[in-house]
Amino acid sequence: MASSSDMPEIANARMDAAATGAFAWGRHRRYVLFMVFVAFFLNALDRNIINVLQQPIKTEFHLMDWQLGMMTGLAFAVLYNLVGIPTARFIDGGAIRRDIMAGGLALWSVATALCGVTQNFWQLLLCRMGVGVGEGTFGPSTMTLISDYYGPNERARAMGLYLLGLPLASFIGMPLGGWVAQHYGWRAALMLVGLPGLAVALIIRLAMREPPRGLSDGVVVKVSAALPIHHVFATVTKKKTVVHLLAAASLASFSTVGGMVWLPPYLQRAFGLNVAEVSGTWGVMSGLAGALGAFGGGWLADRYGIRSPKYYMLLPGLAMGVSLPLYLLALMSGSFPLCLACLIVPATLSFSWIPAGIAVTQSLAPMAMRALLGMFVTLAANLIGQGIAPPAIGALSDVFTDLTGSDVSGLRWALVASAIFYPWSAFHFWLASRNIREDLEA
Repeated sequence: MASSSDMPEIANARMDAAATGAFAWGRHRRYVLFMVFVAFFLNALDRNIINVLQQPIKTEFHLMDWQLGMMTGLAFAVLYNLVGIPTARFIDGGAIRRDIMAGGLALWSVATALCGVTQNFWQLLLCRMGVGVGEGTFGPSTMTLISDYYGPNERARAMGLYLLGLPLASFIGMPLGGWVAQHYGWRAALMLVGLPGLAVALIIRLAMREPPRGLSDGVVVKVSAALPIHHVFATVTKKKTVVHLLAAASLASFSTVGGMVWLPPYLQRAFGLNVAEVSGTWGVMSGLAGALGAFGGGWLADRYGIRSPKYYMLLPGLAMGVSLPLYLLALMSGSFPLCLACLIVPATLSFSWIPAGIAVTQSLAPMAMRALLGMFVTLAANLIGQGIAPPAIGALSDVFTDLTGSDVSGLRWALVASAIFYPWSAFHFWLASRNIREDLEA
């Protein structure tokens, strides 16, 4: 038990007019959810548009696959996590999340546009780091903001609606960016998707209201400082659900995020498609499938989670297990239509765990550590999936290319090797489900 001198100053108040004011928070939360969805759409678009542009960038700059992996993944993820953790601590200490979100959105939008004027690999790598710095502020801001507007039994659905920005970026943004890249070059595509974020950042700053901490839980919590870091780590290590969720998120992201980074260039190489054809087919299909998975994952988690909280973790584990055979079949297919058909299920299910995972962290964490605990899951997913997986798969692709004499076979076998993490993550989701009731009660 921590001594009172170790704890920040926290004041609780009953949920009444004096604590919350006369503002119509219930109506405003729909606007907030829509705006964070729009911001996350731009977040996902600016982060992932580079995936479909890898092949023309590789050709112009004469890059190896491991360099593409560094550019798409590690350069972004390292800065994302380095910025995300202190941002989460700042938020847990009482910082205004609306302002952090708006500033980060403006920064990553400018950095994305600057990627379009780079003249060599190192300049592009530096600008991708700038995208990571800006987006590192976003996750901890939005997770706790949504948690203050939506209660425990509706958080997964709210997170699922917010996370629709990720697949819809594929559905709308990737075809548009691919068409622009095909007709006007990859530089124009990056500038086109980057600059609109500045207008959205201004709207968020001027029109979004910062809710009282604890609004959806029935009490107002005023925090003057973040909890000491050792209290946060004690919470993480004490709750087995969190430990296994962190492991599951890391492993699932290696296969899902790493695969999504490399599937566009694989489809271009394997089936002789150009950037517009891949973005117009894979982008649209993965966007529709991912939207169904993001919303459906959150909806199912809340629906069955009312019966038993174990379903918040069991359903994601089932999704990972079902995805594996169809993902492998797609990679072995010699037909583009059959390959896309087999990828529908993995594309739908691969990200369905995220709404439930985020909702669980927000329910397990005390209010004064929600941003940091949520950031731990985001950190695990991004560091492994966005940071380590792309260069690791790229390096494997270079090795297999040397062995087989074909960059198509090289990348195919690298993606097959990465699929081992599907069942491994499912195992940790199952382990997390065994302890979740006890951890929530504690």
